[in-house]
Amino acid sequence: MKQDKRLSLTVKKVASIFNSIASTLGIILMVLMIFTLSAGIISRYIFNNPLFWTGEASRIILIWTIFIGAALAFRKNSPITHIKVDFLGSFLSSELRKIVKRIVWSLIMLFCIVIMVIDINFIALAGSIKTAALGIPKFIIYITLLIFAIITLVFSLEQWLAQGNNEGKP
Repeated sequence: MKQDKRLSLTVKKVASIFNSIASTLGIILMVLMIFTLSAGIISRYIFNNPLFWTGEASRIILIWTIFIGAALAFRKNSPITHIKVDFLGSFLSSELRKIVKRIVWSLIMLFCIVIMVIDINFIALAGSIKTAALGIPKFIIYITLLIFAIITLVFSLEQWLAQGNNEGKP
């Protein structure tokens, strides 16, 4: 029991650190996207000399923003929360609802592990391919899925452990 509490506290601390880093990264990415798009608009319409790299850069930043934001949405009591359908869950008893929640968080964690394995192989294959305009390796784009899966796995584990700790409570 003591070890379970220690694991829960450790996961909660790691999840809190991931939440802080991801939130900060999300803010930085949004500001960077605004500057990139603004530079593209200004260079095209004011100076009549478009910057060739702004379209590709803004797409890469958007991909990063989407996956970081989606990972943040998995954290319970986060400012960004994911949409859930709980219509069927409202018909279940309290005990059955707890079991279903544990199963759902377990499936999410399994899905994250599958994504991580597949994406690691994909990153290895696409690592040497360069983007057209910026000439940066494409693994910089594909690694966002791995980061999403890791953050979501930690947040899901946090929720799974929280469900286990609340089993004796109403």
